[in-house]
Amino acid sequence: MRQHIKSVWNFSGKYILNENLPWQLLMLGAATLSVAPVFFLMIAPLTTAEPIAATAFEGRPLLNNILLLIHVLLAIVPLFLGPWLFHPALRRDYLPLHRTLGKIYIFTCLISAATSFPLAFAHPAGAWPRAGFGLLAIAWFGFTYLAYTYARQKNIVQHRRWMFRSYACTYAFVNVKMYGMILNGIAVEVHPLMVKILQSCFSWMSNLLVAEVYLAATTYLGVYVGHKLFFKNLRSLPIKAAAVVLIFAATVFISDRFFHVENPVYGHDARDFGARPPIAR
Repeated sequence: MRQHIKSVWNFSGKYILNENLPWQLLMLGAATLSVAPVFFLMIAPLTTAEPIAATAFEGRPLLNNILLLIHVLLAIVPLFLGPWLFHPALRRDYLPLHRTLGKIYIFTCLISAATSFPLAFAHPAGAWPRAGFGLLAIAWFGFTYLAYTYARQKNIVQHRRWMFRSYACTYAFVNVKMYGMILNGIAVEVHPLMVKILQSCFSWMSNLLVAEVYLAATTYLGVYVGHKLFFKNLRSLPIKAAAVVLIFAATVFISDRFFHVENPVYGHDARDFGARPPIAR
Protein backbone atom coordinates (compact mmCIF):
# COMPACT_ATOMS: atom_id res chain seq x y z
CA MET A 1 0.00 0.00 0.00
CA ARG A 2 2.80 2.35 0.91
CA GLN A 3 4.51 1.63 -2.36
CA HIS A 4 1.34 2.45 -4.31
CA ILE A 5 0.96 5.77 -2.49
CA LYS A 6 4.59 6.61 -3.20
CA SER A 7 4.10 5.78 -6.88
CA VAL A 8 1.09 8.11 -7.08
CA TRP A 9 3.06 10.91 -5.43
CA ASN A 10 5.97 10.42 -7.81
CA PHE A 11 3.61 10.44 -10.78
CA SER A 12 1.91 13.64 -9.59
CA GLY A 13 5.24 15.38 -9.02
CA LYS A 14 6.48 14.47 -12.48
CA TYR A 15 3.39 14.88 -14.65
CA ILE A 16 0.79 16.95 -12.75
CA LEU A 17 2.51 19.35 -10.35
CA ASN A 18 4.65 20.98 -13.05
CA GLU A 19 3.95 23.30 -15.96
CA ASN A 20 3.55 20.77 -18.78
CA LEU A 21 0.21 19.03 -18.23
CA PRO A 22 -1.51 22.04 -16.57
CA TRP A 23 -0.44 24.19 -19.52
CA GLN A 24 -1.90 21.74 -22.03
CA LEU A 25 -5.20 21.60 -20.13
CA LEU A 26 -5.36 25.39 -19.90
CA MET A 27 -4.69 25.72 -23.60
CA LEU A 28 -7.33 23.13 -24.48
CA GLY A 29 -10.03 24.81 -22.39
CA ALA A 30 -9.14 28.34 -23.51
CA ALA A 31 -8.91 27.48 -27.20
CA THR A 32 -12.12 25.44 -27.17
CA LEU A 33 -14.35 27.84 -25.28
CA SER A 34 -12.90 31.17 -26.43
CA VAL A 35 -15.07 30.75 -29.53
CA ALA A 36 -18.25 30.76 -27.40
CA PRO A 37 -18.33 34.55 -26.84
CA VAL A 38 -17.68 35.07 -30.56
CA PHE A 39 -20.92 33.21 -31.34
CA PHE A 40 -22.72 35.24 -28.68
CA LEU A 41 -21.52 38.53 -30.18
CA MET A 42 -22.67 37.37 -33.61
CA ILE A 43 -26.27 36.73 -32.54
CA ALA A 44 -26.79 39.32 -29.79
CA PRO A 45 -27.75 42.80 -31.04
CA LEU A 46 -25.67 44.64 -28.46
CA THR A 47 -25.37 47.75 -30.63
CA THR A 48 -29.13 48.31 -30.40
CA ALA A 49 -31.44 49.52 -27.63
CA GLU A 50 -32.97 46.08 -27.16
CA PRO A 51 -32.70 45.31 -23.40
CA ILE A 52 -30.26 42.40 -23.25
CA ALA A 53 -27.66 43.37 -20.65
CA ALA A 54 -28.44 43.88 -16.99
CA THR A 55 -29.92 47.25 -16.10
CA ALA A 56 -26.81 48.88 -14.67
CA PHE A 57 -28.07 52.28 -15.85
CA GLU A 58 -31.83 52.65 -15.65
CA GLY A 59 -33.46 53.76 -18.88
CA ARG A 60 -30.24 53.42 -20.93
CA PRO A 61 -30.35 49.93 -22.49
CA LEU A 62 -27.92 50.84 -25.27
CA LEU A 63 -25.26 51.90 -22.75
CA ASN A 64 -25.79 48.67 -20.78
CA ASN A 65 -25.45 46.65 -23.98
CA ILE A 66 -22.27 48.49 -24.97
CA LEU A 67 -20.76 47.72 -21.57
CA LEU A 68 -21.56 44.04 -22.06
CA LEU A 69 -20.16 44.17 -25.60
CA ILE A 70 -16.85 45.64 -24.40
CA HIS A 71 -16.67 43.19 -21.49
CA VAL A 72 -17.22 40.08 -23.63
CA LEU A 73 -15.13 41.24 -26.59
CA LEU A 74 -12.09 42.13 -24.49
CA ALA A 75 -12.40 39.02 -22.30
CA ILE A 76 -11.75 36.80 -25.34
CA VAL A 77 -8.20 38.15 -25.72
CA PRO A 78 -6.78 37.38 -22.23
CA LEU A 79 -8.61 34.05 -22.15
CA PHE A 80 -6.68 32.92 -25.23
CA LEU A 81 -3.39 34.69 -24.39
CA GLY A 82 -3.11 33.46 -20.81
CA PRO A 83 -1.69 29.96 -21.48
CA TRP A 84 0.96 31.38 -23.80
CA LEU A 85 2.14 33.77 -21.11
CA PHE A 86 2.64 30.79 -18.78
CA HIS A 87 4.55 28.73 -21.34
CA PRO A 88 8.09 28.18 -19.95
CA ALA A 89 9.85 28.26 -23.34
CA LEU A 90 8.11 31.47 -24.40
CA ARG A 91 9.09 33.22 -21.16
CA ARG A 92 12.65 31.97 -21.36
CA ASP A 93 13.51 32.30 -25.08
CA TYR A 94 11.19 35.05 -26.32
CA LEU A 95 11.08 37.57 -23.49
CA PRO A 96 10.21 40.64 -25.66
CA LEU A 97 7.23 38.75 -27.12
CA HIS A 98 6.21 37.64 -23.64
CA ARG A 99 6.24 41.27 -22.46
CA THR A 100 4.22 42.48 -25.46
CA LEU A 101 1.58 39.80 -25.01
CA GLY A 102 1.58 40.53 -21.29
CA LYS A 103 0.79 44.20 -21.86
CA ILE A 104 -2.11 43.24 -24.14
CA TYR A 105 -3.33 40.81 -21.48
CA ILE A 106 -3.15 43.43 -18.71
CA PHE A 107 -4.94 46.11 -20.74
CA THR A 108 -7.80 43.88 -21.89
CA CYS A 109 -8.29 42.36 -18.43
CA LEU A 110 -8.47 45.73 -16.67
CA ILE A 111 -10.98 47.19 -19.14
CA SER A 112 -13.09 44.03 -19.28
CA ALA A 113 -13.19 43.80 -15.47
CA ALA A 114 -14.09 47.48 -15.11
CA THR A 115 -16.99 47.24 -17.59
CA SER A 116 -18.32 44.08 -15.95
CA PHE A 117 -18.51 45.63 -12.47
CA PRO A 118 -21.70 47.75 -12.89
CA LEU A 119 -23.38 44.91 -14.78
CA ALA A 120 -22.50 42.43 -12.05
CA PHE A 121 -24.13 44.47 -9.30
CA ALA A 122 -27.23 44.93 -11.41
CA HIS A 123 -27.76 41.21 -11.95
CA PRO A 124 -31.53 40.53 -11.81
CA ALA A 125 -31.17 37.18 -9.97
CA GLY A 126 -30.50 38.72 -6.56
CA ALA A 127 -27.85 38.87 -3.86
CA TRP A 128 -25.84 35.69 -4.56
CA PRO A 129 -25.10 36.29 -8.26
CA ARG A 130 -24.49 39.97 -7.62
CA ALA A 131 -21.98 39.19 -4.89
CA GLY A 132 -20.32 36.45 -6.91
CA PHE A 133 -19.96 38.35 -10.18
CA GLY A 134 -19.20 41.60 -8.35
CA LEU A 135 -16.35 40.12 -6.32
CA LEU A 136 -15.09 38.41 -9.47
CA ALA A 137 -14.86 41.79 -11.20
CA ILE A 138 -13.02 43.33 -8.23
CA ALA A 139 -10.64 40.38 -7.81
CA TRP A 140 -9.94 40.19 -11.54
CA PHE A 141 -9.08 43.88 -11.71
CA GLY A 142 -7.06 43.86 -8.48
CA PHE A 143 -5.06 40.70 -9.18
CA THR A 144 -4.23 41.85 -12.70
CA TYR A 145 -3.10 45.26 -11.51
CA LEU A 146 -0.88 43.69 -8.85
CA ALA A 147 0.65 41.39 -11.46
CA TYR A 148 1.42 44.43 -13.62
CA THR A 149 2.87 46.34 -10.66
CA TYR A 150 5.24 43.52 -9.72
CA ALA A 151 6.30 43.13 -13.34
CA ARG A 152 7.23 46.82 -13.43
CA GLN A 153 9.23 46.29 -10.24
CA LYS A 154 10.92 43.24 -11.84
CA ASN A 155 9.75 41.09 -8.94
CA ILE A 156 9.24 38.01 -11.10
CA VAL A 157 8.27 35.70 -8.24
CA GLN A 158 5.34 37.85 -7.12
CA HIS A 159 4.47 38.76 -10.71
CA ARG A 160 4.01 35.07 -11.53
CA ARG A 161 1.90 34.45 -8.44
CA TRP A 162 -0.51 37.29 -9.14
CA MET A 163 -0.68 36.42 -12.83
CA PHE A 164 -1.87 32.93 -11.88
CA ARG A 165 -4.54 34.47 -9.68
CA SER A 166 -5.52 36.90 -12.41
CA TYR A 167 -5.88 34.11 -14.95
CA ALA A 168 -7.88 32.07 -12.45
CA CYS A 169 -10.45 34.88 -12.68
CA THR A 170 -10.12 35.13 -16.46
CA TYR A 171 -10.65 31.38 -16.76
CA ALA A 172 -13.91 31.64 -14.83
CA PHE A 173 -15.64 32.13 -18.19
CA VAL A 174 -14.66 28.58 -19.14
CA ASN A 175 -16.27 27.25 -15.95
CA VAL A 176 -19.41 29.35 -16.43
CA LYS A 177 -19.96 27.79 -19.84
CA MET A 178 -18.93 24.32 -18.65
CA TYR A 179 -21.32 24.31 -15.69
CA GLY A 180 -24.13 25.46 -17.97
CA MET A 181 -23.46 22.69 -20.48
CA ILE A 182 -23.13 19.99 -17.81
CA LEU A 183 -26.33 20.99 -16.01
CA ASN A 184 -28.21 21.20 -19.32
CA GLY A 185 -26.90 17.78 -20.29
CA ILE A 186 -27.89 15.84 -17.15
CA ALA A 187 -31.45 14.85 -16.36
CA VAL A 188 -31.40 16.28 -12.83
CA GLU A 189 -33.67 19.02 -11.56
CA VAL A 190 -31.52 21.90 -10.33
CA HIS A 191 -32.95 25.10 -8.91
CA PRO A 192 -32.09 28.06 -11.18
CA LEU A 193 -30.55 29.89 -8.22
CA MET A 194 -28.12 27.00 -7.69
CA VAL A 195 -27.05 27.30 -11.33
CA LYS A 196 -26.40 31.00 -10.82
CA ILE A 197 -24.42 30.34 -7.64
CA LEU A 198 -22.24 27.83 -9.48
CA GLN A 199 -21.69 30.23 -12.36
CA SER A 200 -21.16 33.42 -10.37
CA CYS A 201 -19.31 32.09 -7.30
CA PHE A 202 -17.83 28.64 -7.70
CA SER A 203 -16.65 29.33 -11.26
CA TRP A 204 -13.79 31.55 -10.07
CA MET A 205 -13.40 30.52 -6.42
CA SER A 206 -12.63 26.95 -7.48
CA ASN A 207 -10.08 28.29 -9.97
CA LEU A 208 -8.40 30.33 -7.25
CA LEU A 209 -8.23 27.26 -5.03
CA VAL A 210 -6.52 25.28 -7.79
CA ALA A 211 -4.16 28.18 -8.47
CA GLU A 212 -3.16 28.42 -4.79
CA VAL A 213 -2.49 24.69 -4.59
CA TYR A 214 -0.39 24.88 -7.75
CA LEU A 215 1.58 27.88 -6.50
CA ALA A 216 2.27 26.01 -3.25
CA ALA A 217 3.55 23.06 -5.26
CA THR A 218 5.93 24.85 -7.64
CA THR A 219 8.82 27.30 -7.70
CA TYR A 220 8.68 30.45 -9.82
CA LEU A 221 10.28 28.36 -12.60
CA GLY A 222 7.40 25.90 -12.49
CA VAL A 223 9.43 23.10 -10.89
CA TYR A 224 7.83 20.87 -8.27
CA VAL A 225 9.15 21.82 -4.81
CA GLY A 226 8.86 18.35 -3.30
CA HIS A 227 6.30 16.82 -0.98
CA LYS A 228 7.68 18.24 2.27
CA LEU A 229 7.80 21.87 1.13
CA PHE A 230 4.51 21.46 -0.71
CA PHE A 231 2.65 20.57 2.49
CA LYS A 232 4.42 23.35 4.35
CA ASN A 233 3.29 25.89 1.74
CA LEU A 234 -0.28 24.64 2.02
CA ARG A 235 -0.57 25.74 5.65
CA SER A 236 -1.79 29.21 4.71
CA LEU A 237 -4.47 27.87 2.34
CA PRO A 238 -7.26 27.45 4.98
CA ILE A 239 -6.73 31.06 6.13
CA LYS A 240 -6.98 32.35 2.56
CA ALA A 241 -10.09 30.26 1.92
CA ALA A 242 -11.71 31.51 5.15
CA ALA A 243 -10.96 35.12 4.18
CA VAL A 244 -12.64 34.64 0.78
CA VAL A 245 -15.70 33.04 2.41
CA LEU A 246 -16.04 35.86 4.97
CA ILE A 247 -15.71 38.57 2.34
CA PHE A 248 -18.23 36.81 0.14
CA ALA A 249 -20.71 36.36 3.02
CA ALA A 250 -20.43 40.05 3.91
CA THR A 251 -20.99 41.03 0.28
CA VAL A 252 -24.07 38.81 0.02
CA PHE A 253 -25.49 40.37 3.21
CA ILE A 254 -24.88 43.94 1.98
CA SER A 255 -26.32 43.12 -1.44
CA ASP A 256 -29.47 41.60 0.01
CA ARG A 257 -29.87 44.22 2.76
CA PHE A 258 -29.43 47.37 0.70
CA PHE A 259 -30.05 46.22 -2.89
CA HIS A 260 -32.73 43.60 -2.40
CA VAL A 261 -34.44 42.17 -5.50
CA GLU A 262 -38.14 41.59 -4.89
CA ASN A 263 -38.82 39.33 -7.87
CA PRO A 264 -35.53 37.76 -8.94
CA VAL A 265 -35.16 36.75 -12.58
CA TYR A 266 -32.98 33.68 -12.98
CA GLY A 267 -33.19 32.55 -16.59
CA HIS A 268 -30.00 31.90 -18.51
CA ASP A 269 -27.00 34.12 -18.84
CA ALA A 270 -27.19 36.29 -21.96
CA ARG A 271 -23.90 34.81 -23.10
CA ASP A 272 -25.51 31.37 -23.37
CA PHE A 273 -25.92 31.66 -27.10
CA GLY A 274 -28.64 29.54 -28.62
CA ALA A 275 -31.47 31.14 -26.66
CA ARG A 276 -31.24 34.84 -26.10
CA PRO A 277 -32.99 35.96 -22.89
CA PRO A 278 -34.13 39.51 -22.23
CA ILE A 279 -31.79 40.17 -19.31
CA ALA A 280 -28.30 39.08 -18.33
CA ARG A 281 -25.16 40.10 -16.54
